[in-house]
Amino acid sequence: MCLGENSAHHAVHYLNAQLGSLWENSTECSNKAGKGLKPLERVRYDFALAEYHIGSKQRSKYTMKDDMMFSATFSKPRLEFVCNHEAVLYLKIKEVTSTGTSQRLTRLALFRTGISRNVQLHDMEVAFRMEFDINGFRGHTSHIGNGSHIIQLLVLDFNTAKLVSKVNVSGGRESLNFYLKKYLEYLRHAGHHVLFSLPDFDDDRMDVLIDYSLESHTIRNVETEIEEVFGVSVEEINRYLSSKWLKSIMDAAEGGDRKSTCLAEYRSTWTSVADHSNLQFHGDELLVYEGHNFNVAPKYSYHDWEIAVVVDLIKDVENTINLVKLDMSSIRFCNHLSVFSGFDLTLDFAATLKTTFVEFIDYYATALEQSEFHVIHSVDTARPETPVTEPSESENEPGTGDGFEVITGEGTISTGPKITSVKEVSTKSSTFGFDFVQAVSQQSIIEQFKSLWQLSRDATAEYMKVLGKWSFGDDFKASFGALKIRYLSNERAIVWIQVDEGALKTLNTKKSVDFADWSIAFEIKLTMSDQSAVETTSKSWFTRFKESFAWKQHGTSNDKTLKHLCLDFSTAEFVYELSKFEGLHLGTRTAVDSIKGAVYYLKDHYLSVLTSHGHHIMQSIPVWKQGTKPPSMALTGVNFQIYSKQIITRANCTRVSQALEATLVVLGMNNFKKFPAARLDYSTEWVMKGKKTTSHGTVCISRKVFLEERLLPLLAGVNATTTVVPVFPSSEDASRYVSLFTGHVGAEWGLALTTWASRFSAKQRKAFWELISGAKSTYKWDYTDKWSYEHEGAAGDKNNGIYLVSCQTKNNLHLPTTYGHGIMDIVLSGEIDIALGFKGETTRWNSKAVSKWSTTLSLISEAGGSGMTVEVKGDTKPKFETLRVHGDETLDKLIDLKTLHSIVRIDLDQLVSELKGTFGGVWEHCFPGMQAYSLCNPIFNEKGDILFELRPFVPRSQITPAVSKPRASARRAAPPVIVEAPTEPGRPPIKKSKSLLRRVGDGIQSAGLTVGGSVKDIFIKDEELEKSDTSKTTESKVSFSETASPVTPATDILAVKTPASEVPPPQVNIASGGASSMSRSYSSSSSIEITSSKILPQISKPIIPQAANGKANGTKGTADSTTNGNGTPAITQK
Repeated sequence: MCLGENSAHHAVHYLNAQLGSLWENSTECSNKAGKGLKPLERVRYDFALAEYHIGSKQRSKYTMKDDMMFSATFSKPRLEFVCNHEAVLYLKIKEVTSTGTSQRLTRLALFRTGISRNVQLHDMEVAFRMEFDINGFRGHTSHIGNGSHIIQLLVLDFNTAKLVSKVNVSGGRESLNFYLKKYLEYLRHAGHHVLFSLPDFDDDRMDVLIDYSLESHTIRNVETEIEEVFGVSVEEINRYLSSKWLKSIMDAAEGGDRKSTCLAEYRSTWTSVADHSNLQFHGDELLVYEGHNFNVAPKYSYHDWEIAVVVDLIKDVENTINLVKLDMSSIRFCNHLSVFSGFDLTLDFAATLKTTFVEFIDYYATALEQSEFHVIHSVDTARPETPVTEPSESENEPGTGDGFEVITGEGTISTGPKITSVKEVSTKSSTFGFDFVQAVSQQSIIEQFKSLWQLSRDATAEYMKVLGKWSFGDDFKASFGALKIRYLSNERAIVWIQVDEGALKTLNTKKSVDFADWSIAFEIKLTMSDQSAVETTSKSWFTRFKESFAWKQHGTSNDKTLKHLCLDFSTAEFVYELSKFEGLHLGTRTAVDSIKGAVYYLKDHYLSVLTSHGHHIMQSIPVWKQGTKPPSMALTGVNFQIYSKQIITRANCTRVSQALEATLVVLGMNNFKKFPAARLDYSTEWVMKGKKTTSHGTVCISRKVFLEERLLPLLAGVNATTTVVPVFPSSEDASRYVSLFTGHVGAEWGLALTTWASRFSAKQRKAFWELISGAKSTYKWDYTDKWSYEHEGAAGDKNNGIYLVSCQTKNNLHLPTTYGHGIMDIVLSGEIDIALGFKGETTRWNSKAVSKWSTTLSLISEAGGSGMTVEVKGDTKPKFETLRVHGDETLDKLIDLKTLHSIVRIDLDQLVSELKGTFGGVWEHCFPGMQAYSLCNPIFNEKGDILFELRPFVPRSQITPAVSKPRASARRAAPPVIVEAPTEPGRPPIKKSKSLLRRVGDGIQSAGLTVGGSVKDIFIKDEELEKSDTSKTTESKVSFSETASPVTPATDILAVKTPASEVPPPQVNIASGGASSMSRSYSSSSSIEITSSKILPQISKPIIPQAANGKANGTKGTADSTTNGNGTPAITQK
């Protein structure tokens, strides 16, 4: 043994000598016992290394080989070592006889012997790879002396043995493997799995160094290569290391620091080599200098050295990230695997240089570890990385919104599993004092880029062609895929340029390189720019921008300016780690030249071209200037941020789950108010997401701006026009008053009834809504006014007494906070009580009139992306009925009911007009590029903010109508209002009939959708009809007739693209025997007339009555029907 050096070679020789001696002992015992079969008990382990037999029967003695399932004799075994953990045991078989079965059998009892099936083999060497361990025990004895000693034992783990020989056994490799593993188990029982390592009984107190990893071996013809470590393939690790090395070279060329460049080159002044003071170590060359000046020519240079080191691998876990690391503390130079090309050993300092360089390896390993190059694999177990770094084509397609229901262009409803649900957004979202929040998903921007790229494929104009193909002289040309993007938390984004095919000339050598399927990533800063700044950098774009939605609606106004949210391509930083270079061999410096060339042409030239054509503009926002008078919800200040729950950087952006991916948020304030904070705090994910789809975005207008400053004040007008109050009338406008006690002496009092709106001006007193205690979205208005008048005439006058007037109005307002499947119903209801009474000496009487009403204001998502429409359903002119009369005086003698009906009304025209102007059609507060958004799926959150989902705007004229009967689940209209009407006495209930619905359905099924509505709401399932309230039935006759010119079928309307503004509004005229109800739709459609004798029809959406051939025939049809009480039919009564 050579103390101070690796004694692995001596240890291997010593271990094999033991094996050889033990085998010789077994052979000697076997020879002494004769050639016959040996007994299995008592002395069987004496023969273990020389021969082995497995019998077919459980008996202790075999006399014939026919009784054997396996019989083998062996030559001397030998042991080789792969590393400090694994060894290879070679068994040399002299002769073997086995059953030759190819089945994988685990129980010996399953074998049957038979000489005709036996297979015989001769002179075969097989190898088993297995783990081993070094154990020992410490002790001392006076007989040995020299103090305490450690006796080391090498223990082979036969349980881990694997057959690795590259041999093909004609009788069956699996059978041979099975029997030999039984033999290894037999050897373990015999104790031959334990061998003594080198003895160490001297008194020099120095340990014997044994490192099998550094020892050369003679392992041949066996499968010793491993394909993975800790579940990670070696190929993947090498690919990762090549990628890191290439990135380090590029950083070195750009003057990077030592931490980023040490994998490619390293300059050291830490030691001296003879007369040469310093070393400079590049990836594939070693330069030796005199002195510290690295700018002069080196004294010696060496190329193509291969330095082999042995290092242990360790598995580590940091939070949810599994890591595979190199244990740099275990690094050892391996001389027999290293290559020193061109090294002249005759130089006087050659030996010193080599020794110094070996010592440098330890120092260099520390530098690699400090730069974290010792991490060779990492994976987040919370979300395993995908094979590609950039967003894939199929990932999170936007539009329909998964996990929530969206009306698609075909008029159907799309649903899916939830990741971020509507409920989560509505319950957790908060604006934190901002008036306006618009969240735009990154998938929406990807879709925007994709749409432009699709247009570029057939384009002839240069501004559009560059998205698909571009060239820079003869030096670079490429065809591109659509741009991809991921948001980062620092108001930056990763943008991938997908090069489908390309060719370039390298910058230095001008070598031509062809490539394909490269994805090159850049980190880009996001900026908010004024219109004037964008016009300067994007002159080509501005000419076309004048035809955009944003410019036509806002660009020519002196009161507003346009702000543009852009990708500032001038700040682009190449991100090698997120790029992909398919087909490029990363382990060469030629690859560096190719990558540097591609990055140069794209970063310095192509991105500038995209900017000049305006392809960097993501969003355009109109902002009102100081000193102007903007509308109530107009933006007077805007800002933006990248919004996310966790910090997203270029290092982790590919591992962020879909549910937590970042969102682009535009923040705004109204009425020139200051921003409440620099950033919007996190409350919840703003964009609704499903497993396969993601919404384009979400718009939120704060409670204060929409609900408190606009909606409630406008709805307070309903309180004012439905609240009846006693008053002494003026002579200005008699039509506003209803005289009391007409035809009675009480009329001398001169008291009349009027509404709150007529009594007080809006500036004097407003009928404000009050939030009900404990409720989140239900408001009330409760007002009572009681008057009394005492009349005293002559004694015994029957009119002497007290006249009483009581007026009470109770209104309720409910705002929905649950998702309404594309429709939001704001429900108003109320009750007006008017009581008149008299208390005299001999006479008393009282009479009461009551009006109960209910109106629904619906914001409806139109099919296909044309925006929101607004409908008013229910009572707009409440009617009074006498509920109680005591005495001789009836109400119609005391008050003119007809005049009373005329002054009470529900007027929502101003609100409807404002809602249509704000939320219908194009969404005017933010524009994606040259296009526009529309809104859909409205809902109030629990804080009272109103939210909408964003989707691309599509004009009604471009929406393809559905022609098939919608599913019942697709009917999303609000329940029609049920209004009381007295049943005609003496008429029995009429048997329920579905003929009306069937007849109407037959007439309109082929008509599809009108421009402003859908036929789906007129259909109802039979089982829903069966749920009708049979106790409230009455005879009715309904007549449908055309009042407009012959209606063009829906398909023809779309074909000629009739503008919505040219289609007349619907006309609904109702004649009723007692009360009336009116349904008004504010979307464009053809008109119909409905007349009724006893019931009050409710029509949720206008329809086109047509014959089966799809043409309007103008005929009339009548049908008897009863009211159903489930809230869905088109015709109802209460």
